[in-house]
Amino acid sequence: MNFANLKHDVFEAFAAIERPDRPALVVHSCCECNALAEDLGGYCAASLPPALLQKHVWNLPLLSDEAKQYFLPAWICSSIDEPCSDATDALLMEFRSDHRWSPATAYTEAQWGAIGNWLDLLAQSCDPYSREDLERVYTKLKPKFQLQRAIH
Repeated sequence: MNFANLKHDVFEAFAAIERPDRPALVVHSCCECNALAEDLGGYCAASLPPALLQKHVWNLPLLSDEAKQYFLPAWICSSIDEPCSDATDALLMEFRSDHRWSPATAYTEAQWGAIGNWLDLLAQSCDPYSREDLERVYTKLKPKFQLQRAIH
């Protein structure tokens, strides 16, 4: 699978997820979270400007479960565009955590499959420094990918 096809598949897998209202983008009110909600509130995941994503690249932990699920494709596609990037490192760190991965609408098999395909592609193009993190994430999430791949 090439980068362009994967980006399309990622956005398609997450297309049914509705953008949370601005107050529901973050879980509490503080200066940093309010700025994040204000900045992301006017955009859909597919149209998030690269400069805005870069500004908030490390802020995935501040998003609510639903907002993380909704905006995850923007981070993944940024990582696809530039595998050796803060977006990739932020995603790998977030996938290693158990922090806010339970949105009201559970991640679908197609979404986990798209995430697994991103990890597979990343394994072919990431720098050696990310390899250990990538292996940890893949090991942690492997049951979700195996389930998805067993169905197809």
